Amino acid sequence: MLGRRGHHDRRTLANGAGYTLKVPAIDLAEVGAGSGSHVWIDAAGSMQIGPESAGAEPGPVCYGRGGTIPTITDANVVLGYINPDYLVGGALKLDAVLAATALQTRIANPLGMSIGAAAYGAHQIAASNMIRAIKAVSTECGRDPREFALFAFGGNGPLFACGMAASLGMSRVMVPPSAGLFSSFGLLYADVAHHYARTFRRLLRRSDLREIELAWHGLADQASEQLATAGFRGNAARIRRTASLHYAGQSFELTVPVPDGRIDAAMVAYLEEAFGQEHEKTYGHRAGADEPVELVAIQVVGEGLRARPNTMEKIRSTRVEPSAQAPRRAYFGRHHGWQATPILRRADLGTARTGPIIIEEYDATCVIPPGARATCDAASNIVIDLFDHAAG
Repeated sequence: MLGRRGHHDRRTLANGAGYTLKVPAIDLAEVGAGSGSHVWIDAAGSMQIGPESAGAEPGPVCYGRGGTIPTITDANVVLGYINPDYLVGGALKLDAVLAATALQTRIANPLGMSIGAAAYGAHQIAASNMIRAIKAVSTECGRDPREFALFAFGGNGPLFACGMAASLGMSRVMVPPSAGLFSSFGLLYADVAHHYARTFRRLLRRSDLREIELAWHGLADQASEQLATAGFRGNAARIRRTASLHYAGQSFELTVPVPDGRIDAAMVAYLEEAFGQEHEKTYGHRAGADEPVELVAIQVVGEGLRARPNTMEKIRSTRVEPSAQAPRRAYFGRHHGWQATPILRRADLGTARTGPIIIEEYDATCVIPPGARATCDAASNIVIDLFDHAAG
């Protein structure tokens, strides 16, 4: 998912779970590389990840519940990234010996690799699957990922993020507080949004501008009424306008923001130029100024802005964070090998620290490779700056 200036990119043609739906949706790419995905060798002798998964039962081999096929979690335990004694605050103990035995027997020995190289290979293949998803919402849509920071959340996101960012040429990774609960927190406290649209299908320069302006006002009134009914008024309510446009004859459209103001000849010129820029950014080219632009639809988004309670701080205050630990051996690829890696808490990043570092928390593990620099900002986000030699 790509976010710019506080808003998510959206699309009108959604492909999810194998189905194509022509509905407005956040431009979200799915990744089939969960922590329970099996690591296996195909008939050609190549290592593969998934799509089969151990699920929660029996789960990864290290769970000790009867699983025999190594998984991504087993690989990360072998690499030293995951603490077998502190998963979910220590509530779930992992058996590192079982994980190592399964990976050695089923992967490392058949491929003639060391167990560290085998585990790191599995980790990188899983990361490459996630990288393809990032490219689906960035480079394949005319966006350069190097111009963005990688926002890593979920229990495993911060574990893979630095390697993924380095592979994409991105220079910064951010990990929010309570990363493993970030989606749940968003579900509870995200702003409310109501979407309204009206189809036009006419050439922009030949449209009745007064009709379009009245239509936008009508949609905005509906949005304001809906927000007021839900208790969002004044500064807690915000209205945004967008327009879907395409060159005459095209079967797909692009949506551009529409600033406040009258719909007049100046606004038409602005929309044509904004569409041309978006078309060039997305597809690499744009038509000449005389190519007619067609207005497909207008939209209004009514946003109800929720207060942000400091729930994350309350969550952190109820947890028992791990005490200081001795460094742990962790593997960072053939260039860096096995290294004694400091195990820190987020609170230990008051000043900048240089990797390798592993940050352990109740709900997530953050792996910072050699050469990367990490600190915490004022909002308790872990901010990781990468350099060429931090790719691993």
